[in-house]
Amino acid sequence: MQKERPERQSSPELNRYDVLAFAQIFMPRFDCYPRQHTETGKYYVTYHEVTMDLLRSHVSGKKHPQLGYVTLGAYALDQNSRASWVCFDADEEEEWQGLHRMAQELKQERVPSYLEPSRRGGHLWLFFPEQLPGREARRFAKQLLWEQDLTSIEVYPKQDELRTGPGSLVRLPLGIHWRATPPKRYHFVDLNGKPIAPTIREQLRLLANPECVPASFVDIILGLAPEAHPQPFPLLAKEKAFQAAGEEVSDRIKASISVYDFVSQFIQLERGGTALCPFHDDHEESFSVHQERNFWRCFATHCDKGYTVIDFWMYWRGIDFKQAVKELAAMLL
Repeated sequence: MQKERPERQSSPELNRYDVLAFAQIFMPRFDCYPRQHTETGKYYVTYHEVTMDLLRSHVSGKKHPQLGYVTLGAYALDQNSRASWVCFDADEEEEWQGLHRMAQELKQERVPSYLEPSRRGGHLWLFFPEQLPGREARRFAKQLLWEQDLTSIEVYPKQDELRTGPGSLVRLPLGIHWRATPPKRYHFVDLNGKPIAPTIREQLRLLANPECVPASFVDIILGLAPEAHPQPFPLLAKEKAFQAAGEEVSDRIKASISVYDFVSQFIQLERGGTALCPFHDDHEESFSVHQERNFWRCFATHCDKGYTVIDFWMYWRGIDFKQAVKELAAMLL
């Protein structure tokens, strides 16, 4: 069934400097970008430079000359694992109300935050005056959630640091959300639910220069937060450690790395482990990870790829078995 066309978008003449400034606030890297699939709403990584045409298409809602409708995502960490913002993601109405309460309390503390509704809930964004290491950004965000008893809400960035892929992503604001019915664009709102500015052009200008969390408040919250423990590489149980003797290096890799956790750093997996296959033009979620048996498979007849973490890395990087084993082994040491 073909996806409905997006609701009619306004076509303002967007100032290219505002568009670029907006992108630089939300997108920590321009060497690659995630793009939302217009049929499924899922994201996949594209290893090309972000261009002004892409950004204009995203913000304006107009078709890109070659790509058609474009909705971009924003990775949460730059190449050095540093964060310019944290984003809280509420998937349910109750969680969304919790983020409203957090925004109200932050306002009383004179801490600016930005509410962005979405299809089922919404996002709350906080911007740092200076970049923080991903681990510190997550400590800050988790402490705020703990104080509000909202620990079930997801935090972006999801990783303390990048180890393999570009990491977690959030839909870049002001773009069309293709999972909404009909597809639509969500404006930022104030605490009363009214748009913070009446037009896309004016919202864009505000978001290109957002108010930041005071540095003193960041220091206070980090002072209250427990020390972070480094996130481990996505391994399986310790008894299957890489240092286990009597096996080939490739066997140790397959026995050590969680395929589900590893693959989810590169493609968006549903909770059941399914996804669009990154190795062909997939529209049916042919890709699947079996967590208990620790393998993956694409069930599309013309693709039919699988099965181990080594196979995934070979296909993803376009390298042979020997090089894949070498690179994965280096990640584990």
